[in-house]
Amino acid sequence: MKSINALKVTGLVLIAVMLAMFTVQGSYALWNKAVSSNAGTVQAADFRISLTDTNTSKVTDMTLPNGTSATLSLSSTAMGVIIPGQSSYAGVEVKNITNAGGDFTVRASTATPTIGNTAGSSLAPYLSVKTATASSLSLCSQVTLYDGVKDSETPIVDIIKNGSGVFCFQVSLAATMPASLSGQSAQVTIPILVNQL
Repeated sequence: MKSINALKVTGLVLIAVMLAMFTVQGSYALWNKAVSSNAGTVQAADFRISLTDTNTSKVTDMTLPNGTSATLSLSSTAMGVIIPGQSSYAGVEVKNITNAGGDFTVRASTATPTIGNTAGSSLAPYLSVKTATASSLSLCSQVTLYDGVKDSETPIVDIIKNGSGVFCFQVSLAATMPASLSGQSAQVTIPILVNQL
């Protein structure tokens, strides 16, 4: 008797397992059903900043195609011969020309200028640099723009999408420069940093 009941229970369990297997198999087929869709095109935004110098109006992307930082030489502008006790002026316009959607404001700032001697020169200690912001490159040569600006100040300007900001530079040569240094040269480096806000 016990074997007939055991056989009935075993048969019932076998039917339940088979029913479960058929149910899972049907669900498995639904999970693997493929539905086609038309995917749209995704385009990454271009974080693009351009630099324009004072006199030549040459536009340079801040980052070159190979990924390195651009160097903008202002030596071909009004920067040139500086007379002891006087100053020379230059500037750079920074434009936020990104194609990113929505608001895309960036903050541009300058790092502390470094002044170095070129080969065989001892001129650097007699040079000073002031950096200021302006609304246009044409204002960079105005002496009053630099009133109250310290040599070590690093200005900041926030630039909206498709907007621009201007950094102006005043390079002064001390009146105490020895005449023996006449004709020597030095190199002034002012890094410009841009970050998204």
